[in-house]
Amino acid sequence: MAVMQYQPISPRRRPKGLTNAVWTANAAPAPQVDSLVGVHDVDVLVIGGGIAGMTTALHLAERNVDVALVEAGQFGDGATGQSGGIIAPDYIRHTPETIGEVLGEAAGERLTDMIGRSGAHVFDLIRQNEIECDMRQDGFYTPAHTEALAQQQRDMARQWQARGHRVSFVDGSQTRALFGTDRYCGALRFEDGGGLNPLAFVRGLAHVAIRRGAKLYANSPVRQLERKQGQWLCYTASGTLRARRVVLAANGGNAALHPAMRRTSLPLNVFQFASMPLDPAQRQVILPRGGAFTDKMPYLFTARLDGLGHLVSAFPMSYAVNGEKALYREAKRRLKQYFPAMPDPQIDYLWHGLAWVNTSFLPEIYDLGDDAIAIQACNGRGLATNTVIGSEVATMLATGDADALSVRPRAPVPVRFHAGASLLPRLLMSMAYLTN
Repeated sequence: MAVMQYQPISPRRRPKGLTNAVWTANAAPAPQVDSLVGVHDVDVLVIGGGIAGMTTALHLAERNVDVALVEAGQFGDGATGQSGGIIAPDYIRHTPETIGEVLGEAAGERLTDMIGRSGAHVFDLIRQNEIECDMRQDGFYTPAHTEALAQQQRDMARQWQARGHRVSFVDGSQTRALFGTDRYCGALRFEDGGGLNPLAFVRGLAHVAIRRGAKLYANSPVRQLERKQGQWLCYTASGTLRARRVVLAANGGNAALHPAMRRTSLPLNVFQFASMPLDPAQRQVILPRGGAFTDKMPYLFTARLDGLGHLVSAFPMSYAVNGEKALYREAKRRLKQYFPAMPDPQIDYLWHGLAWVNTSFLPEIYDLGDDAIAIQACNGRGLATNTVIGSEVATMLATGDADALSVRPRAPVPVRFHAGASLLPRLLMSMAYLTN
């Protein structure tokens, strides 16, 4: 791996407003590609240059399918590059047993297998293609803040283990030693989870996709997408792509591309932040063995270290924290609240992130008819699941085998009372903040 260089931000130069994501500090440059110009014909058009779109394009190219990808900005500009970089091969709300009650036993087991192996899939893909992205396959944890939850997690570990996945439960004393905080009484550990630099990851995938023969276009926002005479026409400011099949992978942007995708997801706004690199004494007690965790508190807390020693965390957007100074205060408060070894944390980076949430909190593939599908699998944990789904979608398109998909495509269904529901995440987080 390349040696990473870091120029610390001195107190006099400390940013007063929002910054770029910390990932820009050590991500290799994206490939230099043109915007779309002229008229081109391809078999498959992918719209969106995040993880879902890039993995789909890469694996289609590997199967010698003529594929083009268009991205409105630069690769990773959206939710991918603004995320926390956590690889979390776990459900948000379900367990391997309860998912069967929602999807049916066979479909539930299929999805559980996909999610359970998603972390290993990501890290294997990185190693196979020698992508420099500060990958850390050092575990993902979901800590328990109550004894009742800890007991449930013991049973969840059994459920995952019974299906062949490397999942275990660690008790309260181990959790305190692993995290450097005494706020939890145990944790579920997913050994194939961890973290990476998500911007470097998607840029690395783009380089590989180009080498495999995919046509990538950046700075090419789609102005119109229409079906005409048996093919899809995608218009940008200076070019047109004609394709037999289309994959929408623009996350929340899918709503602007196809009318059936309108009002199908809800925005979850968060503020991600990264501390000044920890000093050696702090590194001895805060996540000394690495790993990443996201707890189950209503006002959730998450933490991981990057290769430069930044402690990366986040807090949800709420109505209770307003203004840039308040955002920095909240970031510092959260670190002090959880980590006694950081009595006066300094924040080097603070940026806005946006996840898109399905009401099911499950990854979705929508069948739009006319050889068009949409991937909508973020839910705040899209790095792992979208990587697998991109591979499976490519296999399905290349072979025609619908059984390649762990997520069964279905017709999109708009969220009821969408305008009001869109305000609900921020309102709930405001209430959680007040009781935190």
